[in-house]
Amino acid sequence: MASNMKNSITRKFSALTISIVIIFAAAFAVFLMIQNNASSSFSAKNKALNVRENMAIELDYGFNLAISEFRAYFAFGNFGEEASYKNNALKQQDQINSKLKEFEKLATEKEDLEFYEAARSFYDYYFNETAPKAISLYESGDTSAVAGLAAGGGTESVRGFQSSMKNYRLNLDRKLEENEKSYTDGMRARQTGFSILLVILLGGMSALIRSLTRKISRPLVELTDAASSIASGKEVLFENRTSRNDELGILHQAFERMSYSIHEKEQDLSAQNEELIAQQDELQAQQAELEEVLEQMKDRENQLKLRNELINGISNTLDKRDLLKSIISSLAPIVGADKALIVLTSHHKEHASIGVSDEEANQFLRNLQSGFIQSLEESRQPLSIKREMLQSEKGFHHQAAMCYDLFLPVFSSQEQLDAILLFTRYSGDFTAEETKNYMALAKNISISLEKIKLYEQTEEERQLNRDIMNTVHEGIQLVDTRGTIRLMNETMHEIIRGWENQPAENSSFTEWMAMFEPHIEKEADFREFFQQAVFTEANVLNQEPFLYQLHGKSGVKVIKVYMEPLYRMDHRVGTVIVHRDITREYEVDKMKSEFVSTVSHELRTPLASVLGFTELMLHKELKPERQKKYLTTIFQEAKRLTSLINDFLDVQRMEVGKQSYEKKYDDLYPLLQQIVELQQIQSPKHTFTIERLTEQTLVLGDKDKLSQVFGNLISNAVKYSPNGGAVEILLFEEEKHLNVSVRDKGLGIPQEAMEKLFNKFYRVDNTDRRRIGGTGLGLAIVKEIVKAHEGTVKVSSELGQGSVFSVKLPLVIQAGSDHEEITAKRTGTHVMIIEDDMNLAHLLKAELEESHFRVVISTNGKEALKQMAEVQPEAVVLDIMLDDPAYTGWDLLKEMKSREKLKQIPIFISSALEEKEKGFELGANDYLIKPYQPSLLSKLILQTLWQRDLNGQILVPAE
Repeated sequence: MASNMKNSITRKFSALTISIVIIFAAAFAVFLMIQNNASSSFSAKNKALNVRENMAIELDYGFNLAISEFRAYFAFGNFGEEASYKNNALKQQDQINSKLKEFEKLATEKEDLEFYEAARSFYDYYFNETAPKAISLYESGDTSAVAGLAAGGGTESVRGFQSSMKNYRLNLDRKLEENEKSYTDGMRARQTGFSILLVILLGGMSALIRSLTRKISRPLVELTDAASSIASGKEVLFENRTSRNDELGILHQAFERMSYSIHEKEQDLSAQNEELIAQQDELQAQQAELEEVLEQMKDRENQLKLRNELINGISNTLDKRDLLKSIISSLAPIVGADKALIVLTSHHKEHASIGVSDEEANQFLRNLQSGFIQSLEESRQPLSIKREMLQSEKGFHHQAAMCYDLFLPVFSSQEQLDAILLFTRYSGDFTAEETKNYMALAKNISISLEKIKLYEQTEEERQLNRDIMNTVHEGIQLVDTRGTIRLMNETMHEIIRGWENQPAENSSFTEWMAMFEPHIEKEADFREFFQQAVFTEANVLNQEPFLYQLHGKSGVKVIKVYMEPLYRMDHRVGTVIVHRDITREYEVDKMKSEFVSTVSHELRTPLASVLGFTELMLHKELKPERQKKYLTTIFQEAKRLTSLINDFLDVQRMEVGKQSYEKKYDDLYPLLQQIVELQQIQSPKHTFTIERLTEQTLVLGDKDKLSQVFGNLISNAVKYSPNGGAVEILLFEEEKHLNVSVRDKGLGIPQEAMEKLFNKFYRVDNTDRRRIGGTGLGLAIVKEIVKAHEGTVKVSSELGQGSVFSVKLPLVIQAGSDHEEITAKRTGTHVMIIEDDMNLAHLLKAELEESHFRVVISTNGKEALKQMAEVQPEAVVLDIMLDDPAYTGWDLLKEMKSREKLKQIPIFISSALEEKEKGFELGANDYLIKPYQPSLLSKLILQTLWQRDLNGQILVPAE
């Protein structure tokens, strides 16, 4: 072990380091042991003092609380068993006794025992002697004796105990401070001793290290001097051999051997140096040859780089103009051309150039079909031309100079000339080898041009397909098998317009589903359907279309989705998803379903009344007044049925555009009065007022249809005011129009129902309104009729406050005699009724005679025609089906219109056949469909005759 230490410097330093570490570790361990013992002693003593102090505090608190409770008891008495001061004091006495027993176990020192004796003595005095006696005196009512007991020593004893308690706690605090001070002083002393020990150890180690360093540095200095001498070329011979066996000794011996070896080989190196000088001359000659070869390689590398740029340029672009620019900019350096031009032979003649002016390029394009171009196409070989330079090409030179043009043809795979390359070089002619290489490059250019053609054709087809898709009224998405959107048409963008985030092309399935789902009503079903359609391999042709509701700014849309897999070479590449907006159809179907349900109810109710009262009248003997009542009910219910059927037929005619109107000049004010009078009888709970703010109430319109409009509006005002109230009709002029507004104080209309209020079959979804009933056709019919009269209808409403419907019609300004004067002149007018039903004929006769007409009845058309020559009627009421089937009302109508004396007579058809169009085509003035009110006929005849009398007056629409 000792010899190993002697022969190794490393081991010496390692042994020294380990010794230092061991000494330090031992010193530190001793310090920690002493410190831990002192800390444990301090903590134990401190803990014992804290426990006794806490116990003293609890005793102090307990005694004070008990004394306070007793004092409160003597001062205030008890207030219930639960709040008794005495009971609280006695409970506290038990707790104090328990704490004294615990403290007795902890009392080990003199001060503790003295305090315990004082506390126990006070406890016995106060709780066992004084307190029971005071309670007894107090409860007996002797409060003065209680006060005397306190003055006789009780209070003094309490103060004495509190003083001893205070002294004991102060003594404990003092001991805690002394314990802490003792621990702090000991800590400082131990730290000082440990610091002194460290200083001593560090001094000893420094001395040992210095001694070892001196033994090492001396031989190192000798070796350093020897190395410097060898480096400077001096001969070094070691005369004194070292006796050391450590690393320095080995290093010294190695230096000695190296010195002798260098000395021996110095001669050999000199000879080799001379030989190397000779070899250097030879290498310099070879270097000159290599530099020449390298220059050639650089030229070839530059050519290859330019060709690579050309290939990359023509391969990485699909824009024709960019391709031409890339070709000419890459080929010009390869060819070494001073000017270069490429031109496509297509009718567009796209071109690109370098060093060529616009004038030169245009001249070449104008002469593109010249002879040498045709020669290129026929020979299929490049063409080289030597020519004299133009003045613009000479620059500042004046003498004649030559330049060389090279024309290269570029042919397609179909052997058609696609492009021409023109290069002009001033430095020299083009060699055959160069031309051959350039033609090889032209083939690459041909491939790129064909690729551009294919790309353009593909783009045209793709744009055509996209344009076709954008004309489709269904939203279309193309989704690949990974769920990525590849295509969306314009209609699809319209469907989702207004979203903050919209799925776009190349969006993943997760992204576009996350954008769709917040707007979908049933998100889970929606996601499941699309996942199955997009990602499963099953054929989705058999899947049923999926319906979903899409929420947007414009409202809720109902969308039907169709799926169709897309295959390419029997391999599925994606799915075509078609979104069809069926909101309109959905709402119409929904409204029609509600309409069928409503109409069924509306039809059954009056039919049940008609059948029921008819059965009663058939099978029972009834009094006349009862019969009249039943007949009245049957009549009213029949009118309801007729109105319902007429509404339905009106809607059907309006939908197919076959609704006809017989427009005549008519005064709306009397018409409104008649409607109000009828409603007043039927609705006694309501009050009706008509306020007329203008004298001009004449309009051009169909009286029956306008009556239907205002009848519906006033009837609605009554129906939707179920509790009665005022219905106000106001007539006034507004912007050369007659405005008629109908106001009620009823239920009102919700704001969300305003837009759909005039839709067919629409009814406000509200329990109160559903109970009122109706088909949902009235307002739709009103809107169509008003529109046909070139008018408008509007509504304003406040829920719970009523509604106002306003109809605006073009106003007709009248000048001349008034209606009453003209009607008075009609008294005694002849009217002929041609009717095969005598009962109806007499009913109509009675009605017309009440209106002061003179009436003639006929049942045969031919006979009626003869009577007209004698009677000369001013109006004819004609039935189509007469008693002679061979001569119908149509025949009579045609005959009358063919005769000069009879064709001006107004003819009013009264028939059960609904052939109004035919009647008006043959010249009838009006067409009444049975059954109808007889009073309507008389008013219609008066109106027509009045209009005829007004032909000589001025009737003009308001501008």
